[in-house]
Amino acid sequence: MSLARAQRAWRHRTARWGIVAALSGVFIAGCGSADRPAPQVESISIVIPYRPGGGFDRTVRLFAPFFERHLGGDITVVPENAAGAGGRLGATKVYRARADGATLGIFNLPGFVLPEVLGERVDYDLRRLSWIGRLESEDYALLVAAESPFAGLEDLRDAESLTFVSTGYGSTILAASQIVADRLGNDATGPVFLTGYTGTAESLVGLIRGDGNVAIAPIASALAYVESGDLRALAVTGEVSGLPGVATFAELGYPELTPLNVQRSIAGPPDLDPAFLAVLRAAFVAAVEDPEFREMATSAGMTLDPAGGADVVAEVEASFSYYERFRPNLGNPNSSGRMDHDTP
Repeated sequence: MSLARAQRAWRHRTARWGIVAALSGVFIAGCGSADRPAPQVESISIVIPYRPGGGFDRTVRLFAPFFERHLGGDITVVPENAAGAGGRLGATKVYRARADGATLGIFNLPGFVLPEVLGERVDYDLRRLSWIGRLESEDYALLVAAESPFAGLEDLRDAESLTFVSTGYGSTILAASQIVADRLGNDATGPVFLTGYTGTAESLVGLIRGDGNVAIAPIASALAYVESGDLRALAVTGEVSGLPGVATFAELGYPELTPLNVQRSIAGPPDLDPAFLAVLRAAFVAAVEDPEFREMATSAGMTLDPAGGADVVAEVEASFSYYERFRPNLGNPNSSGRMDHDTP
């Protein structure tokens, strides 16, 4: 991510974050260390439901030392990878943990909303988790290869055939691709969803190679390919464009696609003690406001979009409502059955 783009994104997002940070500052200022509930744990694990090396792993490993710093005392904060079942293993581990605050996790929204929307059994309930705060949200870009004849959304609507390259069934990227295809009117021409890719980078290389002719990907994942000239972005989700010179879907007449993104939020198991949850939320705010963390996060290409725990509760409900609306479009395109994966 370029420094200029990171600064624009940060200014836009922190405008919404200011109220949450200010309110948490009141909490922190009003409670000296002697007044704040003493944590009953010596170590806190933040479960990462994917393999090492991905975006969720990067985010937690950058955030954990600052969260530890602002919790104070002798608490250590330890990242813990628990990959499996497309992230559900880690989500379930957090959900079933003791409500003592020793186990937290980073959650993929709407990734962990989708299984329930699709009618699949899950062993966690997002609505019951103790939400601490959101670290990031990544908007999506609609992409074509550099030499593609498609110059805009009109060309996609009129195309005789479209093949979206994507990660597997149940992933946020495939869901976003299916929703975009529906809103553009491509369902009538029967778009193909090629989902044999284990990760976003692999699918974008496939788009460059010509495996398909269109893709949806987080802007941060696509940026290097756009800047190198290998891919072109035709539109982006979100309220404000994260790519200079590229219009948002809303500006092009598709405001219903604005909410499409992937978010990384921290939560604990159900029924955390309210006083200790307030401590965790205050430490979260202080960590995200830490200038050193912000500098490191920007350098690492993180798309910081902080939100407080109460806001994430509302976001979970909004995600369920949004994806339920598009449920008929979210079927499995693979006739051979579901493809489990450990990428969002």
